[in-house]
Amino acid sequence: MLSTRRARCYNLRAMLLRPSHAPGRTRHLLAVMLRLWMLAILIGASVATFASPSAHALDDPERDYFTLTTPHFYIHYDDQTEALARRAAVAFEEAHLILAPTLDWTPRHRTHVVVTDRIDSANGFARAFGRNFITIYGMPPEADSVLGYFDDWLRVLAYHEYVHTLHIDTNPGLSQWVNRIFGKQFHPNAILPRWYTEGIATYFETTRAGTGRVDSPLFSMWLRTAALEDELFTLGQSTGLPVAWPSGSAAYLYGGFFAEYIARRHGESFIRDFNHLYGKRVIPYALNRSAREISGEGFDELWAGFMAEAQAKAWARQALTRAQGVSPTDLVTRGGGRHQYPTLRPGDRPEITYYAAAESAHPVFAGVRAGGLKPRSLREAEGAAGPSAWTPDGHTLIYSRSDSFEGVYTFQDLFAYDARSGQTRRLTRGDRAREPAVSPDGTLVAHVRNRRGTMELVVRPLDAPSQERVLVSGLQHPPEDDAHWQQISRPIFGPGGNTIIFSWWRLDLRQRDLWEVNLSDGALRQLTDTAAHELDPHLGPDGHLYYAADTGGVFNIFALDLETLERWQVSNVITGAFSPVVTPDGDFIYVSLYTARGFEIARLAHPHTRQHEPAQSVRPRPPIAYPEPELDLQPRPYRAARWMAPLTLLPDAGVLRAGAGLGATLEGYDPLELHSYTLSGGVTTAEGFEDPGANLGFVYRYGGLPFNLTLLGRFSDYPRARSLIAESRYVPFLERQYIGQLGLSFPLRILSERVSFTTNYRAEYTTFKERPRVTPEPGDIRPREPLLGWFNELSFGLSYSRLFRYARSISAERGISMSASVGVQHPALGHQYNALTFGYALSAFHPNPLIDRHVFALQLRGALTRSASGPQRQYAIGGLSPQEILSAVVFQEPRVGYPIRGFAPGVQRGQQYQLAKLEYRFPILDLDRGFSTLPLFFRQLKGQLFVDTGTAYNGYLADADVLTGIGAELQVDAILGYYLSNSLRLGYARGLGPEGITDLYLLLGAAF
Repeated sequence: MLSTRRARCYNLRAMLLRPSHAPGRTRHLLAVMLRLWMLAILIGASVATFASPSAHALDDPERDYFTLTTPHFYIHYDDQTEALARRAAVAFEEAHLILAPTLDWTPRHRTHVVVTDRIDSANGFARAFGRNFITIYGMPPEADSVLGYFDDWLRVLAYHEYVHTLHIDTNPGLSQWVNRIFGKQFHPNAILPRWYTEGIATYFETTRAGTGRVDSPLFSMWLRTAALEDELFTLGQSTGLPVAWPSGSAAYLYGGFFAEYIARRHGESFIRDFNHLYGKRVIPYALNRSAREISGEGFDELWAGFMAEAQAKAWARQALTRAQGVSPTDLVTRGGGRHQYPTLRPGDRPEITYYAAAESAHPVFAGVRAGGLKPRSLREAEGAAGPSAWTPDGHTLIYSRSDSFEGVYTFQDLFAYDARSGQTRRLTRGDRAREPAVSPDGTLVAHVRNRRGTMELVVRPLDAPSQERVLVSGLQHPPEDDAHWQQISRPIFGPGGNTIIFSWWRLDLRQRDLWEVNLSDGALRQLTDTAAHELDPHLGPDGHLYYAADTGGVFNIFALDLETLERWQVSNVITGAFSPVVTPDGDFIYVSLYTARGFEIARLAHPHTRQHEPAQSVRPRPPIAYPEPELDLQPRPYRAARWMAPLTLLPDAGVLRAGAGLGATLEGYDPLELHSYTLSGGVTTAEGFEDPGANLGFVYRYGGLPFNLTLLGRFSDYPRARSLIAESRYVPFLERQYIGQLGLSFPLRILSERVSFTTNYRAEYTTFKERPRVTPEPGDIRPREPLLGWFNELSFGLSYSRLFRYARSISAERGISMSASVGVQHPALGHQYNALTFGYALSAFHPNPLIDRHVFALQLRGALTRSASGPQRQYAIGGLSPQEILSAVVFQEPRVGYPIRGFAPGVQRGQQYQLAKLEYRFPILDLDRGFSTLPLFFRQLKGQLFVDTGTAYNGYLADADVLTGIGAELQVDAILGYYLSNSLRLGYARGLGPEGITDLYLLLGAAF
């Protein structure tokens, strides 16, 4: 996965766009030149490149870190993951030996790889901002995931991410020399659609690692079904981030198969040549021109051929399946998204329950009467992951869900939901347990769990879950033994509850088969031994084992006689069927059936005859002889200081209200992102470029604890034009400012709830750099001195958020977000005055129960300030201030603020304010529209009706003059430059009352 967080864009753009309020063509021309210069820099560096990280990732202080050094990589890991890190070192060096010659590029410096196992997720990401950097997670991919087709998952992951590194780092043109001066910030190959960047990585993960998504029957099923149901994406759709299924996975799906098509048509040299040609370009986005220079065909023509081939293959597979006889199916669900993991709920009226995560609804556990087709919702499934199981009495559902552990880790654990009382109890804590199964007598629960790159099969008493017994474990083998590396999936209890049957992949076997382990003596029996992926075992009422397998290239349901091990095919579908559950009477089989909108629960009649003999399974590619790099892997303690030299240099310039500014910022961070800093320096001048003043500052962040620490210091001379009044005029002067700040942040996440407590102490001292000399006259207006001296403040903040949105949501649809802050200024803290400020905010969302995807949104905000001495602070409230749309789009500066639409800006002022907004939001059209390879994509068109009301006042709210505005907005969500998401709002507002105005406006930036 390619990390697409933007490079940090420093806010001197705001100074470039701020009116100077000073005459003169010179200043105007300077502003125009600076805008153009910043525009060029931002397009090259920010529009689609990688983030400059900050040390915000919480860490476990008990962990020690180490580094392995290879010829082309630094491998960083903690004291729990050394074995996985050693395997990663070999895999990445192997990847370099294979991929660097293929793509004809070798990075100048070693690539940093961080191996982490703090989250139960199988993934990784790469970026190239500042340094080449890859993170891989230590969990083996789930058997039924899009990443589940592998014979060595770590090799597939390493190859995929290293393709990103080589691709983005390929910059043989001007940018490589710019990067040597300013740091790794400018990467033309980063400014490409995700279908290309992810597509070539998915292609090479398959062709060079031996297995991967292009050969995956699951991915083939996605493309085949889209072709048969006339849902294939256009090139324009794939160039954006579509709302339609499979949404974010579309880049891998279409990109991977498209890259494979191009490689067959024009050779793999096309990818190499395109990377080099595009990487030379100073101005990006000329994709079709580059493709035609290489092959004579643009991506439009190539895509048309790719689509025609995909449809032809899909029709051929459909014809073959129909000739064999298609199993008729009846859909239980039709909501799209993910309806998966059906399981039997025993009882007098047995049910088939399943996990339902539709594209526009909250995830729930749902059920259907055995033999029926009418589903019903059982309970919410917030945070649930994977299969679940019922106790034999049908009263308690055992399931797994993700949760925060020790404030640092995100692990899965087991929970038990009592359907009678509605109560839920936790069975494990921090155990990384998932995919539970309950024994026939209800006394035991079996499950799998992650363990530092491998897995275990565990059984424990349901009434004493702290007692456990490990039945199968990769940790039973030394890391040097390939048998150490395992992925275990979908355990179920065998006949009589004396055995457990499960799907098992081991690196030494390099295939996924069904196995059985005896609970009494731990003896293992292999049930299948084929090249197919055999998943989702289920014990039917007839004593046969039912399961899903991709035998013949399509996932179907199979049955196996547990005594003779004879197997036969039960279903024959065109798309794919998974997770079979046979009804107690044996008449029907419920499955998770794939459609072009996702997975649905479907029912098929049990044939009771062996209609289809299983096809022969073959590996799609011959075995690959991998190089064996000779490595001397000597671990050394991780030393952050070794890599804390500045990585990037960003020049800065701006036209100020009372002068100009010129400066630069240095930034650095260590590979583990425990430490980060910025150092900035510059010069500001007064009008006419006189009275130069120095500016120095730093920000340091540390994230190596369960909380975040920030230190800030700044020394600056800043030109002021309207703070000092003397001689009946504004007297410009240079203000000298010293600032120091210490901040602590304590974030916590529990499921979908996020809580954060922050505290900051800020010390600020301001004075004249040099007091202007003025000569007052008796007739002058009263002089006014600027506020100078000590302004220290202690502040606290608390925030809570629990919001939900879904694949097709137009905004947050459910939940609440709130925050409160207080700031204290007092002589005891070093402030020359005594003041208090308090602020709060609350946002709430609720779906319209009658109309899908329609939402009521409410926002409340307010603040007050009180000062026992010194000047009184004032809040201003009113309508929208003007926005320069073109500049806002180019520099991605959306409108922020909380206006009362339908009034002039700042129409009211006071020591406190209250604001309420009520909006009714509704979808108009899912656009999902791009234009070939152009860097513009429209996702959704939506509307909203609103009422804004609020006031700024002194004294009592009952005496305040409340403003109320009403109106409507149209909002289009778009993606610019392939990666930058934002919204454009066209609105009409009318303020009620004598101060109200009619306002027609166009703004960049979404509503709250």
